[in-house]
Amino acid sequence: MDARSSAGTVNLAGYLDDRVEAGVVRVDRSIFTDPEIFELEMERIWEGNWIYLAHESQIPNPNDFMTLFMGRQPVILVRSPEGEVNAFINACGHRGTTLVREVRGNRADYSCPFHGWVFDTRGDAKVVFKEDGAGYPDCFDKKNYGLTKVPQVKSYRGFIFGSLNADVLPLEQHLGPATACIDLLADQSPQGLEILKGSSTYTFRGNWKIQAENGVDGYHLYATHGNYVMTTEHRRKLRGDADPVKAMQVGGIDKKKGGFFDLGHGHVMLWGDFPNPTDRPNFSQLAAYTEKFGAQKAHWMVARLRNLLLYPNVFVMDQTSTQIRVFRPISVDETEVTIYGIAPRGESAKDRSHRIRQWEDFFNASGMATPDDIMEFTQSQIAYKAKAARWNDVSRGLKHVHFNEPNEEAASLGIQVQSFGTRLEDEGIMAAQHRWWLETLTHGPQG
Repeated sequence: MDARSSAGTVNLAGYLDDRVEAGVVRVDRSIFTDPEIFELEMERIWEGNWIYLAHESQIPNPNDFMTLFMGRQPVILVRSPEGEVNAFINACGHRGTTLVREVRGNRADYSCPFHGWVFDTRGDAKVVFKEDGAGYPDCFDKKNYGLTKVPQVKSYRGFIFGSLNADVLPLEQHLGPATACIDLLADQSPQGLEILKGSSTYTFRGNWKIQAENGVDGYHLYATHGNYVMTTEHRRKLRGDADPVKAMQVGGIDKKKGGFFDLGHGHVMLWGDFPNPTDRPNFSQLAAYTEKFGAQKAHWMVARLRNLLLYPNVFVMDQTSTQIRVFRPISVDETEVTIYGIAPRGESAKDRSHRIRQWEDFFNASGMATPDDIMEFTQSQIAYKAKAARWNDVSRGLKHVHFNEPNEEAASLGIQVQSFGTRLEDEGIMAAQHRWWLETLTHGPQG
């Protein structure tokens, strides 16, 4: 089971020991440390398939732009004067320096800081600085030096995705049942969603797949975030209704109904019922949601924790706070994470304030949870280099996992899932990611 990349041939046999019938599901820790595997991931996952780019509310106006990365490729995401969203490699068509160096802004053209060439928002080269008398050959035409366009850029419900590979599945087919999970957030306002002002960006010394696992890891809550659990419970007892945050109770959530869905293509969702749904920022909308969408969907929208991973690089989380968490690999052992608050447009000032306080409390870079996770990511990466200790076990909850069977909770969303678990702490949600990871590295992206 070999796969060839620009770094050479990678033998993928044995990295995932997936023997469900024998009760064995485990992952070779070298998938987090091997540079050749990382190179193959960049080519086949990050630079060969759909990845999340941004939300449309971040570039709402003509000529708005933001800069980001698709894998290792620097990209400009721009809204044209006609309102179309495009993306270009952020490299000057002349000599290749980074063209746009701001994180975001608004302008009708981009002037290269190196040699002064100017490009418009369609990627066309408009001005060659001091072109007259420059001695270019007769065949020279600046039309041939435009910016390299990202071949696939599409949106679903305001969430923008791109692919550097033109031969990929249509976006909605790639997302599959995950679209219904996105709808649970997008349907919370007829005006759509908006990214809130401000963000938190940080890096950790660890592989990107550690973050992909952790965002849907219900098992680590008490051990890693015990301080948060105890602090919020103490604050609730001390302040009661006077508590300005009214944090969502995660203590005891493992005793509530919950589980996970394997949505295909690496997409997974962790879900569970909140002990205190009345403290959700959108609880005031429960009756309206029930009237519009029915009781089952309204319950999903208001009373259930949902951590949705749109593989490989974004979490859409509606739980202790509502956020988008975007991550990108810098190297095999370094990852950048950016967290944005996201909210329904038009919600009341009271609900918006409540939402932001909850976001600051748990997920902000200085909140009570993120530093805990970063420590564990870093320490995991250190220990993964210990070749004498080979395996990560992800068999917890294997007795609860069902493959290709009907599921009542999934059916309430109108979807079928590839597999599901019936408890919040089941690790089958990690196994689902790694199965798709291996499939993609072995055979390449579907197209």
